[in-house]
Amino acid sequence: MLGELAEWLHAAAHKVQRELMAAEEAAEVVGLAGALTKLARGVRQCVLMHDRLEGRRLEAETAVALDRAEAEATAHADAVERQVSRVRRAVARRFEAEWPETEDVEDNDAFNQRLERLSDRLDDLAESEGFLAADADRLIATLCAEFGVAPPAFAPIPA
Repeated sequence: MLGELAEWLHAAAHKVQRELMAAEEAAEVVGLAGALTKLARGVRQCVLMHDRLEGRRLEAETAVALDRAEAEATAHADAVERQVSRVRRAVARRFEAEWPETEDVEDNDAFNQRLERLSDRLDDLAESEGFLAADADRLIATLCAEFGVAPPAFAPIPA
């Protein structure tokens, strides 16, 4: 609406300008010049108000878009973390089931290193685009095969 008003005032200012150029009497010139000044002020105020309101609208739209993107990113990160956690627990249980219990510190270190490699591998997989779309049970079986342990016979954790 402010844009339309500014256009009308601008058109009126052009008409007053033409009449001012055609005016022959000093009083008429002064009156038309005053009218032109008032019209110009009105146009300027309309344009400034329009810019201010449009700026606020754009800022609000940007804020909403940023909030939406942040919420989507958080939801995605949470879903990835749930999937990683599920797979990590299932594969770690398979490690524990097949790892011999000993009091040997070196064996314990080797077991912990294996868990660290699993975590690193899962972190790498979690960064891929298709990670959430991948079947968790198939991923568990693949990782078990990759680490040389037997995959679970059934879904270890309900989805």
